[in-house]
Amino acid sequence: MRRRSPFGKPDDGSWRTTLAWLLALALLAALPSCGIGLRTRALLGGKIDFKVLVSDTANQNSPVALDFLLVYNSDLLKELAKMPARDWFDKRDQIKRDYADDTGLEVWQWEWVPGQNVPLQRLPLKPKAKGGVIFANYLSPGEHRARIDPHESLMITLLEKSFTVRPLP
Repeated sequence: MRRRSPFGKPDDGSWRTTLAWLLALALLAALPSCGIGLRTRALLGGKIDFKVLVSDTANQNSPVALDFLLVYNSDLLKELAKMPARDWFDKRDQIKRDYADDTGLEVWQWEWVPGQNVPLQRLPLKPKAKGGVIFANYLSPGEHRARIDPHESLMITLLEKSFTVRPLP
């Protein structure tokens, strides 16, 4: 006796293949919402999202320059992770020239004013990023640097004398 598909037609196996593909697509769609999605983003690249909240008193009521770095070179990441923001902003142009082929780092730059409403930011992420660093150019003394996992979405809050970074809920 010949088998029948769930749709009442003779079973040639194609409905199983279609079902398998649909399940695979559903699984891929679900990956970004779990830890597997983070590993997939690390291997294949993708997008990194972050939200910025700018306090009404940010940087003592002055604009805040913020640089978001994705780093692909381990030695460079170690160097940047120790560098205060003031040094980064002084040396930024030279470091970017030293790594001009985009294999060492990528840099995005913004300046936001106190109280500014900033839309969700979405950046491209190449595969195999070693880490990330955020530098904020504050008037107050301090390191004003945060090392980040480039495979997590983030919430950055610019405050009066410093900033905070946490995972985006």
